[in-house]
Amino acid sequence: MADLSSAAPYLDDNLSLSLLNELSVKYGIQTHLSHAPLPQKLEELREYIRREIKKELKIKEGAENLRKVAKDKKSVSDVNHIVKKSNTKLSELQAELQELDSQLLVTQGNLPTSPMAPDSVLSPRFPNTPG
Repeated sequence: MADLSSAAPYLDDNLSLSLLNELSVKYGIQTHLSHAPLPQKLEELREYIRREIKKELKIKEGAENLRKVAKDKKSVSDVNHIVKKSNTKLSELQAELQELDSQLLVTQGNLPTSPMAPDSVLSPRFPNTPG
């Protein structure tokens, strides 16, 4: 019987790479050109998604302010559509961020346990060298 526990880090890396590739293509980020280690690439994508969430929250806030001053049915309908679209995008971004966070935890969980500075990222291939 094969020992799957030794294959677990590679399976986790494959899932992380798959998620990284999927979200990179979706948002037009070229992470495949970077030579950074996987956890650092995931962290960069995470920060990008956080910025997108902040941007979408501002759009939603602006639309809700417009809704307060809209008078005719057409304007109210248009603004309601913008708010609904923004809510949908926010839900999608938050789900992607949550999935990315869980992959980051899994990826970092595969690294050997050693004391490390909170902001440092270690390379999974070379555990004792900074990323």
